[in-house]
Amino acid sequence: MSQDDIPKTKFIRVWKQLKVDDIKKNILYVDDLYATCGNCKRLGLNYLKDKSCPDCKTEFIYLASNSKNPSEIGKMLSRLDKEGIDLIMIDREDFERSSASDAARNLFKN
Repeated sequence: MSQDDIPKTKFIRVWKQLKVDDIKKNILYVDDLYATCGNCKRLGLNYLKDKSCPDCKTEFIYLASNSKNPSEIGKMLSRLDKEGIDLIMIDREDFERSSASDAARNLFKN
């Protein structure tokens, strides 16, 4: 196989409209060394090994990191790709901002 035959793929951020409640039910938060289930808050999960939460059985679809460093995010995405893990990386700040605005809006409903 020549260099021209090898697909040249890159990670590119994409904007897509999603339901915040759907994300909340299926998100895995990655901190420094471990991850946390967004549904039941179970600590100590491994984003490379845990496809679902051992406690609440939530199946993870989305992944969000505290890291703002693009090279760290790139490393995480490369690991996911290398391991064949099908998680969608979302921007944690965007998600938390959307969640907060929904919560604030619900405070004023009768």
